[in-house]
Amino acid sequence: MNIAIIGTGISGLTCAYRLHQEHEVTLFEANDYIGGHTATVDVTLDGKEYAVDTGFIVYNDRTYPNFMQMMSEIGVEGIPTEMSFSVRNDANGLEYNGHSLSNLFAQKRNWLNPKFYSFILEILRFNKLAKEFADQDIDADSTLGEFLEEHTFGDYFCDNYILPMGAAIWSSTLADMRGFPLRFFLQFFLNHGLLDIKNRPQWYVVKGGSRAISTRLRKASKTTLD
Repeated sequence: MNIAIIGTGISGLTCAYRLHQEHEVTLFEANDYIGGHTATVDVTLDGKEYAVDTGFIVYNDRTYPNFMQMMSEIGVEGIPTEMSFSVRNDANGLEYNGHSLSNLFAQKRNWLNPKFYSFILEILRFNKLAKEFADQDIDADSTLGEFLEEHTFGDYFCDNYILPMGAAIWSSTLADMRGFPLRFFLQFFLNHGLLDIKNRPQWYVVKGGSRAISTRLRKASKTTLD
């Protein structure tokens, strides 16, 4: 069968890779590059070259099993990395990192700051509530902001944790995050282990940058590109 695939993002390239053994596949791409969301930039620093991903950056071993299997098939390696979240708020002077206890209390004064302990309790309360609601039939029109208001989460928690974290993930503003679809937000955080303090998934970056996936898939699929 002759099959046309429009677009050379990860979906198009994967389809071409899976179909090419039994069919004649032609890829169509409007851009002058393949890869879609993948965007690897070569940066030289102190005489050493780095492949920096600015589109697709990381994946994990919990929610990407098929992706990891495909990478193994085409000979692309992953490198273990850390996924952490840091905040520096110049407006109120707060600074912390959630990777470890010492990083959480990077500002030593927070050891004696009741407001900071309340902040941590709010994080734990949000995680617990989010897990309870993630599997429920949430109205498609419900927003994150409505959820935060309904469950009385304060501005300190919202502006220094959940809203900036969402904004960092989706390249959004804090204001726009309040209007973010609640159902998608909770499912995403649940699936990616962002509601857990322990037993989080192992994250990886692609060795050589994410363009290595596009290049290998294109080569392995042996398809015509138009």
